[in-house]
Amino acid sequence: MRTLLAAGLLSAGTAGSALAQQGVDLSVGYTDFTTWTLLGSALAQNDTPGNGFTYSNLILTHTGAGDQSGAGYAQRALTMDFNQAFSFSFHFFIPASDQTRGDGMTFVLSDAPGLGGGGSGLGYEGLGGASVAFAIDTFHFDGEPVSPSLQILAGGSVTPLAATETGLGDAIRDPNYQWLATVSYVPSGHDDQTGTLTGTIDHLNLGSFSVNAAVDFSGLAGVPVYYGFTASNGLATDGHYVTSGVPVAVPEPQSWALMLSGGLLLGWWTRRRLR
Repeated sequence: MRTLLAAGLLSAGTAGSALAQQGVDLSVGYTDFTTWTLLGSALAQNDTPGNGFTYSNLILTHTGAGDQSGAGYAQRALTMDFNQAFSFSFHFFIPASDQTRGDGMTFVLSDAPGLGGGGSGLGYEGLGGASVAFAIDTFHFDGEPVSPSLQILAGGSVTPLAATETGLGDAIRDPNYQWLATVSYVPSGHDDQTGTLTGTIDHLNLGSFSVNAAVDFSGLAGVPVYYGFTASNGLATDGHYVTSGVPVAVPEPQSWALMLSGGLLLGWWTRRRLR
C-alpha cells in the first residue's frame, strides 16, 4: 500500500445537506468508496492488509490495461452557494505500468453523475449538462499544454480555460508517495455565481503546482451538485486511484484488560454449563 502524505490520513464524508455545503475534505477521516456511484471501468475496494490501516480505493482505471474510462461520484448531491467560497481536497496516485504516460483524471462538479469520452477526453469530454472540472492531464498532442499539466475545464470540453505545465514528466507517477489535491473557489463578490477556481497538487518530495481560472458556475446554481472523479488511459495502461485510509483502532490497555477478563468469565461460564 502506498505511503500517505504527511499532511494527513485520508478521507471524509459523502453526505449532502438541505443547507449549502461548501465543499468536502476527502483527505481526512474515511470515505467508503464502495457506497459511491461507479461508471465504466471504475471499481471500489476496501482492504485491511494488516499494516495498521484500513483503506478504501476508488480505482478509475486499472493498472496494466488500456482503453479504459471510469468515473465515481458520491451518491448524495450537495446544495452549494456559488457566491460563497468552497474547497474540496483528496489524495490520488497514478501507478505506472509502461513507458507511455496517459491520459489523466479529473475532479468534477456536475449536475448529474456521468462519464465522458475516453483517451484524451479524460472521461470528461462530452459530459452532458452543466459541469466544471479540475484536470491532471498526463498526455499531450502537438499544440496542447505539455504534460503533465493541470487544467481547468468546463461544459464537457477538454479545451482548458487555463493550464499549467508542471515539468514533472514521469515523476508524477511516484510509486511510493501520494499527491494531495485541493480545489478551491473564491467568488467574485458581485453575487453573479462567478469567481476564481484554483486547483493545486502537493507532494512530499516534488513540491506544489497549481492552476486557476475565472469560472462561471451559474449553470450549477440552484441545482443538486454531484462531486466525483473521472479518468481514462487510452493507449496507455496507467491506473488512476483516489484513496482513503485510517488507522485501525487499537484498544487502550484498560480496554484490553476488560476484554481479557470478559473472555475468561465467558470461558469459565461455558465450561460450568457443559459440566
